[in-house]
Amino acid sequence: MCYRALVVAATLLVLVALPAPARAQAPDPDRLAAAKELMEIAGVAKQFDEIMPLLTRQLGESFIAVAPAKASEIREVFAQLAVKFVDRKGELIDQIAAVYAERLAQEDLTAIIGFYKSPAGLKFIAAQPDIMRQSMTLGQRWGMQLGREIEQEAREELKRRGVPL
Repeated sequence: MCYRALVVAATLLVLVALPAPARAQAPDPDRLAAAKELMEIAGVAKQFDEIMPLLTRQLGESFIAVAPAKASEIREVFAQLAVKFVDRKGELIDQIAAVYAERLAQEDLTAIIGFYKSPAGLKFIAAQPDIMRQSMTLGQRWGMQLGREIEQEAREELKRRGVPL
């Protein structure tokens, strides 16, 4: 069983799978513009640029685990895909901005933008890539440990039930 692929998929979902609310109408254009400014100031695109190579490298390694003799070809393909898909970050940023515009009032967006422009906000933005990398590493370790524990307990329980694996 490939826990790494499971962990990578779970990490991706945590990072980018936001609930897609049913939209009765498009968000107010001013709020949407403010939300896009927030995404820009907050460094969302930079965070995506940091995550994409990690994600494609980990996915590539999970493919290599299945076909180790084809490691160089697999790495080459995933390197190409990292470059191809990083350019699609604008789609995600637009979707996230729409969620912010729907959920937050104009004054809230303005206040948040003000925070990001403040010294504390700028420090927070600068720390985010490292925090994101460390969080992903911690999440992966946690997921792998949890996966091993679940596998072990499942095997023990199945063995008790007469299903040796």
